[in-house]
Amino acid sequence: MKLLFLDIVWPLSLADGSLIHRYELVSNLALLDNEIHIFATDRVSLSNMVSVHSHYVPPGSLFTLTVNYFRNLISLLRSETFDVFYTRNPNFGFLVGIFWKNRCKEMVYELNGIPEDESSLFRTNSEEGKTSPPRKSNGFSISKSCFSAQARFKLFILKKALGFSDRIVAVTPGIKANLEKSYNIPGEKIVVVSNGANTSLFKPLVKEACRKELSLNSETPYVCFVGNLAPWQGVEYLVKAAPSILSRFPECHFLIVGDGVMKNELLKISRVLGVEDRFIFTGVVAYERVPLYINASDACVAPFIFARNAKIGLSPLKLYEYMACGKPVVASNISGVSDALEASEGGIGVPPENPEALAEAISELLENPDLRMKMGSKGLSYVTENYSWYSVAKQVDGVCKSGLNV
Repeated sequence: MKLLFLDIVWPLSLADGSLIHRYELVSNLALLDNEIHIFATDRVSLSNMVSVHSHYVPPGSLFTLTVNYFRNLISLLRSETFDVFYTRNPNFGFLVGIFWKNRCKEMVYELNGIPEDESSLFRTNSEEGKTSPPRKSNGFSISKSCFSAQARFKLFILKKALGFSDRIVAVTPGIKANLEKSYNIPGEKIVVVSNGANTSLFKPLVKEACRKELSLNSETPYVCFVGNLAPWQGVEYLVKAAPSILSRFPECHFLIVGDGVMKNELLKISRVLGVEDRFIFTGVVAYERVPLYINASDACVAPFIFARNAKIGLSPLKLYEYMACGKPVVASNISGVSDALEASEGGIGVPPENPEALAEAISELLENPDLRMKMGSKGLSYVTENYSWYSVAKQVDGVCKSGLNV
């Protein structure tokens, strides 16, 4: 199969969940005897794989990057045809459907979320009881009607991209159900394929060796969070749980691996609660070094909030990576997460947005090494058998080839 992956694969130094998904999917599809074409702002991205053809796009502003991307794409499509166009970007799906559908046999669209309800695009000021636009431009608030028009246009583009697609890959059953109900897309057109974990990279390592390499204390209990510091991750509830945990384990430290818009707010909360010196914010960490932090820890957390996550469920990439390293997990009991915890027996589920329950579950793991080992072992087996990126790629490969008579 000759596949054009219509998304930019960024350098892994800028890793987040979306990037990891793209990078791992492309890497493993290439292992299945496919010829993959990608666009990248890094000249060495996946260059070690002979079946991956990387087309360089010079980095720059969003506008410059977009112009360069389409210039390269048009040039490529003048000389090449493909079996499959694969994208998770509605703009690309829309343009391919209009202009270039004749350059491929099939288009597959991958959907990792659903648009927010229009009303939720505006936040509520709880003190004044008023709604206000979520952002400003040149010091002036964007009008609600203008922002609503933008949202409607984006929704129009997405619906057209989904309509042009021959098959749709949804990462959760909730997304599939929403597409069937709200978008009137036939269920047989949609296939659910979850996220996975790189079980060659994320694997159990000797805790003491990892701590030595990271200059962490060999005797200190460590609790780890990995991910983008975005509001829906719920890391503030871990910070709020810290005083209770520290009352029982005074030497405990918390590793916050990643960066994002919530960092300053998290630092502020930790200062107010007097626990700032117990939190280690690493900033962005290279993808290949993330397993060191997970393996250096005693327990890992995924304190997702209820809003946004519960509506469509989650295919929790970080949960799988924690488990692939053999670590016990404390995570919010929401759709997708609670299912994985129950099936794997690899961790403890807690009510979302509840620092007291979060603190109790983490403390239970910290005081019980045997429980940590038992849950870590079960989680490892579960992910290795069911959620490697290779197994995910095999499912996607099957979806792509199902319409090609391959």
